[in-house]
Amino acid sequence: MAGGSDSQRMMLKVCYQAYRRQLSHKQIAANLGISRFQVARLLRAAHEAGYVAVNILEPERWHSDLEVQLENRLGLKAVFIVDGEDVDEAELQSRVADAAGRYLLEQNLDGAVIGISLGETIKRLVASLPARVPGKAQVVQLIGSRGRVAAEVSSITLAIDLARRFGTEPHLLFAPAVVDTAQRQVLLAHDDLRATFDMFARLDIAVLGVGSLTEPTTSRLRYDGVIDDALHADLIRRGAVADVLSYVLNDDGEVLSSGLEDRTISIGLDDVRRTPHRIGVASGWRKTRAVRAAVASGLVNILVTDSQIAAAIMAGKR
Repeated sequence: MAGGSDSQRMMLKVCYQAYRRQLSHKQIAANLGISRFQVARLLRAAHEAGYVAVNILEPERWHSDLEVQLENRLGLKAVFIVDGEDVDEAELQSRVADAAGRYLLEQNLDGAVIGISLGETIKRLVASLPARVPGKAQVVQLIGSRGRVAAEVSSITLAIDLARRFGTEPHLLFAPAVVDTAQRQVLLAHDDLRATFDMFARLDIAVLGVGSLTEPTTSRLRYDGVIDDALHADLIRRGAVADVLSYVLNDDGEVLSSGLEDRTISIGLDDVRRTPHRIGVASGWRKTRAVRAAVASGLVNILVTDSQIAAAIMAGKR
């Protein structure tokens, strides 16, 4: 690595011998005059620094018939289904995230404008992408940051990370996702936020997470404490099943009044729906109703999900 530090050069030498030449730790150690412990440490550091990415890819078109059936049932432009049998929740998230990332990379991204939301699966999607993606896509943060969780899963951090992979500067929302009404008016008057809001109408692709309000740990509105127990109970009573970008949806995809409408710093519904490629990314059978609601709302027209959700939708289960 020209201009890199000695440690970087050694790290890349170890990676080359391990992954290009398929040498053992013992062989690499002998070649480079270091210990096997150092080889392992350098390989681990290379992963953490982003020099090496490991993706476990499923066979293509694993559930091709089910994909076509779901496209026809829901009227979607495209459906991509990963196998969801006999895997834990984290692995399932990773599989869905990898599939969404592969779909994204198949698009012509040079000059594209990509909007990104937030969530654990979206974080895994970004992490699955190569450190350098061909093309100079513009990246737009679609919703303000999470206020009560680790910075590494904030929407700002995800937008920055995705833009870095394209070698571009992100368009950010330097604000919490939910504020009081008076604060929102002040923030929207700020030049930086206005500039990002202006990008919403230019989106080619929106990458969206889907939360389930009927399950306690699958909605950011719940686990971030954006809505309290009383409001959650009221929303459930009125038929709430899902949230996308803090918009609350019922089974028919109708947006329910939640009291957040005038307090949220995020893209508007019209701007989402006019985006040509609206990719919903969701995993785990507990999100079945939420996924169906997100599609019915028109906020999602391309779905990346797992076989559990797909089969449950086709069976008409909730």
